[in-house]
Amino acid sequence: MKNRSNRMQKIFKLAKAEERRIAEEMGRVQRSLNADISRLQDLESYRQNYSEQFKSSGTISAARWQDYQDFLERIDHAVAGQKEQVMTGRENRDVHRRRWLTEKQKLDSLERVVDRFRKVEEQDADRRSQKIMDDLTATGRFSKSRSLD
Repeated sequence: MKNRSNRMQKIFKLAKAEERRIAEEMGRVQRSLNADISRLQDLESYRQNYSEQFKSSGTISAARWQDYQDFLERIDHAVAGQKEQVMTGRENRDVHRRRWLTEKQKLDSLERVVDRFRKVEEQDADRRSQKIMDDLTATGRFSKSRSLD
């Protein structure tokens, strides 16, 4: 029976390493998403500030107005692209999170199985020890009355 828990312990260690690898991967995906969100916020803030500065600059020429419109269009295009990147990043993070949760559930199940096998092995060992003690007592090899004679 001892071999059963040892074998399951080896499987548990492999599963734990895999779960840790998936958790680290999920962490990398989350950090990437955080960076993408930060870039999006920077772009939106930059667009807002640029727009406000331009509006407060007073009268402008038609050429400058066209440059302003073109630049805003490029910024808006960059913001839209970054929003898409954030959306893709969130989907990727959610996929990794579900994968990690599945691995974590498997790991928890394996841990319960290993614990159950250990308890059974301990109970078997206790029963064997008790049986040996009972047999020794029954044959008289372990009784106090005989040892005093």
